[in-house]
Amino acid sequence: MRKNLCVGILREEKDHERRAPITPKDVRWLVKKGIKVEVESSGRRVFKDSEYRRNGARIVNRFSKASLLVGIKEPNIDRLYNSSIYMLFSHTIKGQFNNMPLLKAALSKKTTLIDYEKISDPHGRRLVYFGRFAGICGAIDSLHFLGRKLQWKGIKNPFVLIKPAHKYNSLSAAKQDIAKVDEEIRRKGLDVSLSPFVIGITGHGNVSRGIQEILSLLNPIEVHPRDMLGFIKHEKGARKKLYKIVFLREEKLRSKDGRGFYFEEYLNTPERFESNLDRYLQYLNVLLHASYWDHKYPRMVTKDMIRRLSKRRLFKLEFIGDISCDVSGSVEITYKTTDQNNPVYTYDPKRSTYADGYERPGVTVLSIDNLPSELPKDASVEFGSLIRDYVYQVAAHGIKDVTKHTAIPAEVRRAVVTEKGKLTKDYRYLRDYIK
Repeated sequence: MRKNLCVGILREEKDHERRAPITPKDVRWLVKKGIKVEVESSGRRVFKDSEYRRNGARIVNRFSKASLLVGIKEPNIDRLYNSSIYMLFSHTIKGQFNNMPLLKAALSKKTTLIDYEKISDPHGRRLVYFGRFAGICGAIDSLHFLGRKLQWKGIKNPFVLIKPAHKYNSLSAAKQDIAKVDEEIRRKGLDVSLSPFVIGITGHGNVSRGIQEILSLLNPIEVHPRDMLGFIKHEKGARKKLYKIVFLREEKLRSKDGRGFYFEEYLNTPERFESNLDRYLQYLNVLLHASYWDHKYPRMVTKDMIRRLSKRRLFKLEFIGDISCDVSGSVEITYKTTDQNNPVYTYDPKRSTYADGYERPGVTVLSIDNLPSELPKDASVEFGSLIRDYVYQVAAHGIKDVTKHTAIPAEVRRAVVTEKGKLTKDYRYLRDYIK
């Protein structure tokens, strides 16, 4: 009879990373089901070692029994355990150059690597994610830094009541401040130079839903893109309301030859299409970008687009929260990722230059690539609820050749990138990247 695998919770080593993949309550749930748990001691983690100990875990500096190791970010290669199973975001499946050494090490140490990003249903929808909290934290930070920039420009605004997400102890505390902003807007209104105040949103996945969860506290009125020009003309004096536009694919994109947008054609020949956002961008105060992007797809916002539109009499765009955060990607002026210490920079379209901070003329960009870590406790609780059953299923079967056991959920088996020193069938394309 096979023994259960002992689960190990990895210590996160990246800067500003305080999240945990499994909470103390999740540990108690696992222990009650007969799964032993070891936790690497950490003074940074949002949950204290003592909380894990009280819930049945053994606190260690180095794993002695654990062979199913659960984390969030990529582990340090020097500390990679031989012949163990790792569940985490490996950031290797696109052949990311910086993480090819990790993939090589996983193969040489006969590590089984299960990537959360590939745990999905048969339609490809992800089942394990931090996307909602990326959207939540990105929206909070964007509103905060927008408020600071407007204040620097001498424009009084209620967004200064909002702090950066990492300054809050909980999501509920952040929501209380945002509700105060809504009260101020309804009571005093926004400056006439900002009105009508319009926030544009790209994307319809978990990130977008997180954004809209925050914006819902400001009670925005949704405007359809096709009604944009008429709306701007007739709502100039609408100072006590906010508006939002959620762009669908057919509104974000157009064919270069003017034949309209057809999704199947776009998937097969994306080079025939271009961004349609130049029709709307000048009327937005804020763009919150949450769309998936790959190099084969057209950019949504280009430098040339910003330069052309900024020369027009009406150009309201102050801020882009690039939550997808693809460097030189869908938003071309996202030229680097940022962090809590230096969260925003500003692009000056007249000079085609960048400068850190918001106290500059131009479009300010937020491009923090680790946003969910700003609300570590709330994000960890939600994430733990998504993965703990998968962790239990692997541990309870007591085997390390995960792909060969149909009793383990198919969505987990499909997410195995390496196993016993080899790339699994669906990931053999990574051989070219390793070379």
